[in-house]
Amino acid sequence: MTFANFISVRYPKIFCKGITRIKTNSPALFLSFDDGPNPTTTEKVLSLLKKHNARAIFFCTGENANKYPEILEKIKAEGHTIGNHSYSHKNALKVSNERWLSDVYKKSPVSESEFFRPPYGKILPWQSHQIRKKYKLVFWDVLSFDYRQDLTSDRICEILRNKVRNGSIIVFHDSVKAAPNMFPALEFTLEHFSRMGFGFKSL
Repeated sequence: MTFANFISVRYPKIFCKGITRIKTNSPALFLSFDDGPNPTTTEKVLSLLKKHNARAIFFCTGENANKYPEILEKIKAEGHTIGNHSYSHKNALKVSNERWLSDVYKKSPVSESEFFRPPYGKILPWQSHQIRKKYKLVFWDVLSFDYRQDLTSDRICEILRNKVRNGSIIVFHDSVKAAPNMFPALEFTLEHFSRMGFGFKSL
């Protein structure tokens, strides 16, 4: 890998021209959930969002969308947005370019979505150029780190409290691995920032 490619992969949000934060005049945050849908976690996420009248965007893999179409339809029916997170969550740095792009474009219930988020946030500038011909590329400005098993949920809530600002796009994961940290962090986010006057909108 060339130095230029290394830098662009290390800092894709700078070099790949995606959306990282939303300009908004009213207090609003943008919750996003990667890797679903999942029958163990997504239904509970939807219940928490409904409780707080919150909207979100779910970046689903095509593989999971094919497995759980009823959950995908419930996400849509409850007013949330669906984004493409590739078909089988391949890392752009560990497979050939052709194989990665083929996985992104593979036909599935999410392949015709308006938005795309690359798995692991890994994407090269030329891949971004290709992807943006079809999708709006969405990154984030706050990562919850809910998948980090070396972090406590209290530490994750502290990160969210300190990092979130108006217009933030926040990443959670509705996966079994992330669930032990994700649910406390999500409940904290919904309750804490609701008290501060924020609404939760979808893209």
